[in-house]
Amino acid sequence: MTALVTGATGFAGAHLMEALRQSGEAEAYGTSLSGSADGHIRQTDLTDYDAVVALLDELRPETIFHLAAFASPALSFKEPVVAVTSTLAMQINLFQACLALRIKPRIVVVSSGQIYGMSDAARLPLDESTPLDLPSPYAVAKVGQENLVSMYAKLGVESVIARPFNHIGPGQQPGYLVADLTKQIADLERDGGGVLRVGNLSSKRDFTDVRDVVRAYIQLAAKGTIGEVYNVCTGRSRSGQEILDLLLTASDAQIRTEPDPARMRPADVPDLRGDATKIRLDAGWVPEIPLEQTLSDTLAYWRSR
Repeated sequence: MTALVTGATGFAGAHLMEALRQSGEAEAYGTSLSGSADGHIRQTDLTDYDAVVALLDELRPETIFHLAAFASPALSFKEPVVAVTSTLAMQINLFQACLALRIKPRIVVVSSGQIYGMSDAARLPLDESTPLDLPSPYAVAKVGQENLVSMYAKLGVESVIARPFNHIGPGQQPGYLVADLTKQIADLERDGGGVLRVGNLSSKRDFTDVRDVVRAYIQLAAKGTIGEVYNVCTGRSRSGQEILDLLLTASDAQIRTEPDPARMRPADVPDLRGDATKIRLDAGWVPEIPLEQTLSDTLAYWRSR
């Protein structure tokens, strides 16, 4: 089987490429804007329709994992037009290319649990039928992706939608809570301690190890129902303060915290916790890696840098 991973050099994309290679069940190719020395990573601008057609015509993939998109909810407030238009353009080009080439790959489109937004606490945990409440331009783009799946299904494009909640782990770059905290702690350990700058630590999120998340994508490609939406989550939310406490316990450095206004988001969802019943029943997926192990591995990643 030939599989294509868009956004293959991103955080989740790189882990997905590795998981596909380790499985031995797929010849995995990926796209990246910057290119790579790896012959299986193709430098491709997915907003360029002709480039997308050429790539799909060459590879003729049986499965596509569409991860490429504007990646940061926080940065989407600074670049809302780019966040929405680039994300939708990439997916439209991908779907249009499939139609033009008359190929019918099974596509896993990656949305986000952030689209549930400011949901009432009484509705937690959030299942796939929960009404949406969009808190950011990033979330608007993700709902647009889901709507494109519905529209193109009428034209014969076969897709499954994954709604991952917050995923964390080794390789995630700064700009996200766990990556920011672990990198700062590793840096402070090298300096003998100091000040750890933090944003809002009261918000609670449903954190899943990225290695579990990409395993969910693979299982959805194999077993998910076409046209359906699946939460990818643990069913338990943890506050930023809980995460910080676990990380500080794992460090011997003398570290104190200070609030950093630059790390505060204009709109921050108080609690986001999903219900993963549907993906468990349909695809047989359950998360396996404990949060403590994920945090330990992520801290080790930054300590080695």
